[in-house]
Amino acid sequence: MTTADEPPRTVPGQIESLEAAVMRHVTAVEASPLVNGKARPVLEQIAFHGLELDFTDALARAAAANLLDEPGQGTSLHQLLVEHGVVAERGGVTQFVPDGVADYLAACHLVRENPRGPRLWRPLRKFLRPLATWPWPDSETQLYRVALSWPYAEAAMRKRLTALLSRKHCDPNVHFVAELLHRRLVSADDLRGKTVEILHEHLAQPGRELDAWRATVSTLHMLEPVQTIDALERLGRLRTGSSMRRLDAVDELAKHDPARAEQVLRVLAETLSGSGRPPERLEVAQAIRQRDEELGDRALRDLADAPDMGDLQAEAAKLTGDTKLWAAKVSSRSNISDTALLRLLAALVDADPALAIPAAEQFASTTSSEATPVEIAKAIRDVDADVALRIADDVAWPTGRKISGPVRLAAVHLIGELVPSRRFSDLARLSREVEDEETQLKAALAIVELGGPVTALRDFAANPRKNRDRRIKAARGVAKVDRRIGGRLLVDIAKSSTSADPGQLTLLSEAHALAPAAAAAALEEIARDTRRPAPFRIRTVELGIFDRTKTLELYQHIATRTSDKEAARTAARKVVGMNQDLGEQLMARLASKFTSDRAFQLSLALEAGARGKPVLRQQALQAGPIALRLKAVAALLDVDRKLGAEVIDKIVKTRRGGQIRVRMACLLPDKQALEALLHIVGDEDHDDVLIEAGERAVELNEERGKRALRDLVAKRRLSPRARDKVRKILGR
Repeated sequence: MTTADEPPRTVPGQIESLEAAVMRHVTAVEASPLVNGKARPVLEQIAFHGLELDFTDALARAAAANLLDEPGQGTSLHQLLVEHGVVAERGGVTQFVPDGVADYLAACHLVRENPRGPRLWRPLRKFLRPLATWPWPDSETQLYRVALSWPYAEAAMRKRLTALLSRKHCDPNVHFVAELLHRRLVSADDLRGKTVEILHEHLAQPGRELDAWRATVSTLHMLEPVQTIDALERLGRLRTGSSMRRLDAVDELAKHDPARAEQVLRVLAETLSGSGRPPERLEVAQAIRQRDEELGDRALRDLADAPDMGDLQAEAAKLTGDTKLWAAKVSSRSNISDTALLRLLAALVDADPALAIPAAEQFASTTSSEATPVEIAKAIRDVDADVALRIADDVAWPTGRKISGPVRLAAVHLIGELVPSRRFSDLARLSREVEDEETQLKAALAIVELGGPVTALRDFAANPRKNRDRRIKAARGVAKVDRRIGGRLLVDIAKSSTSADPGQLTLLSEAHALAPAAAAAALEEIARDTRRPAPFRIRTVELGIFDRTKTLELYQHIATRTSDKEAARTAARKVVGMNQDLGEQLMARLASKFTSDRAFQLSLALEAGARGKPVLRQQALQAGPIALRLKAVAALLDVDRKLGAEVIDKIVKTRRGGQIRVRMACLLPDKQALEALLHIVGDEDHDDVLIEAGERAVELNEERGKRALRDLVAKRRLSPRARDKVRKILGR
């Protein structure tokens, strides 16, 4: 291109007609001063900017680029283009005319702007970049740009088009190349061969989404119509292919050659068995029927007899509408499941009861499932109650074979619905005869729930050989009718266990709401049962169903009749919380009982208040850990100061009693403590004890304490270490 007004180099065909249209527009407006001698560039830029902007904005952008943006100029230019038929309004949108001119002009602009060949399509976007959808939003402009660039940039164009046909990008971008070739915008036999090959591959893909597959058919037919029709026929006749894709091929073939399509449809109908997945084949058979009722009916009947269709054989038979075929399927043994046959039987009952009954009887006698006959009886009960009853009786009361309890129960329920007078008697009989305990219980419960006698349920709950949880469930069922009897049954069940199961207490609490006296007696028995763990007996009393007097009595009973010292103390504390005086007496008794653990005995005595004095005195005077003896004396001083002082005096005056003499003396008031310490200093004991007593005396009375220490040094032969220690105390 040498000048701005010179059109791009053209190629024959469609480009020539578009170029001619553009030249007519240029000729029509180039004389106007509004375009300032730039008619072609202005039109190209308007079209280019119109790819992304509306016409008014595109016009303004082009005017500004060509210095045509004087006040009012844009409006005048718009009028100029309309008046000369360059643009027209369609559906409220201003467009170039005729169709294709705008995309062609935009392509011309891009070629003019990139004289060395295409680089960028739009900012930051590569020219002919592969896209994931077809058609592209700007495919027309790109088609013309390739066509215009081909004469002088064929190598670059081929490289881009070859990339579009690569295995990674050919789907769906092959359609762009096919469009180029179909319009003869470029001439490239090698690209054409590759494009056709790819389209044939896509045509043969059974899993291809239908819209994409139809687009493939359309594009391939555009390039080679005869070969495409042949390919569709082959695909429709392919017995090993997807039956749905075969039908798609027939539909596409019908658009171009109805006679051949009719022949292929017949082949499809006759060879549908074994072609594709069963659900798909059934769907195709229905679709064939919409196109040809006779062929569709034949296909459905074939599928109804195809073992590999499984349960869908019944569905195919049903779709034929032939009740005789339905009856034959229901009454014959096959690989169709009982569930599917039951659905078919239900339809047969509605459509033809006379055929349904014998088919149902045959079905019931041949099925391998013990539960199916009950469902068969339910299906025909409204059209023949006698046959339904006979089938149900055979299940409920079998001879020579074993049927599970739940199935027999279902049959008994059905019998009760058919013959109400047998409802309760048959349920009671089943609850006695069936081996399955769960079914026994359910039968007995059903009698009560339906308003019948409670006898069977009560007998079940009272039977100690039955499962405990089921007995409880039965007793609760009885309680709904008779609270007292149900409650007593719960008590009996709870008493049958001597364990420490918390569930036993929960059960007795529940029973107490129904039968208070019986439950209370059972709980008291547990509380007094020394074979049970004491903590469990305490929890029994904690339920709170006893009055105050009984509660105190039971806690005392537990505390005094267990070897579990912690549990005994817990029970005693319960008594203290209710009656302090009585509780402290009990604590004192326990302190006298549990003597093997001096620390635990002391803790009981501490909680016994004044009634713990004997044990506290004994603990203080008895040889043992100093800490325990001091704790005992301190507690004794709190409850009886005089007795505590006497105990301290006795310990202090015990010759050679050791360090505890000093520790005990220090518990006394200062005046008494000083006299006690001075007594120890002048008494017989280990040097360290005497010196420590003197040191404590100095702290209370320096003069008397030091005097006692001097006397000690003068009268007693002390070790050098002891004398040195005394000198240090005296020298302070």
